[in-house]
Amino acid sequence: MNKTELDVELARNHLSIPKAADAIGIGKKAFYAKAKGESQFKQVEIQRLKKLLGLSDERVSEIFFAD
Repeated sequence: MNKTELDVELARNHLSIPKAADAIGIGKKAFYAKAKGESQFKQVEIQRLKKLLGLSDERVSEIFFAD
């Protein structure tokens, strides 16, 4: 998980974490925990963020599957 790159994409789309969390159907506390790597985004959440943020498959890999 690359939180910095997720933050970049959220900013690019003028979205706050609470708004993004609401848009994909999770709580903001859960979103913060997942973004910090304390837990993992579920596949369905990643797909919803991909659509919400207009991410390519490559960008999804860079953000969610980075070491």
